[in-house]
Amino acid sequence: MHELSIANNIISEVEAAARANNVQSVASVTLSIGRLCGIVPGALQFGFEIAREGTVLSSAKLLIEEESVVVWCPDGDHSVELMDMVFRCPVHGCQTPEILSGKGMEILRFEVADSCSNSQETIAS
Repeated sequence: MHELSIANNIISEVEAAARANNVQSVASVTLSIGRLCGIVPGALQFGFEIAREGTVLSSAKLLIEEESVVVWCPDGDHSVELMDMVFRCPVHGCQTPEILSGKGMEILRFEVADSCSNSQETIAS
């Protein structure tokens, strides 16, 4: 399960940013995960829950936003979002081998719980 090592890397990155901002407790971490990146969201959630123990993220939620697959349509000379995994332009029917997005994973932000006022602050990483 490579998702556990990915969860460990996410936690390391967020902990470093939290320390740099004098944060004591992280409430949530929001990721963008591409549909083609090969990460199983449920497995990543499970790995995150295991790896967060004993860190400033010990009670943090992992929020995942799915990144669409966007390809370049050479016939129409424009980008197009694919709704299924058939790499053909839904408008022109041509093959779309150039993938513009949908393969990556990125930490978008994390939120910090203020224990005194129960408010949250968002920090982009």
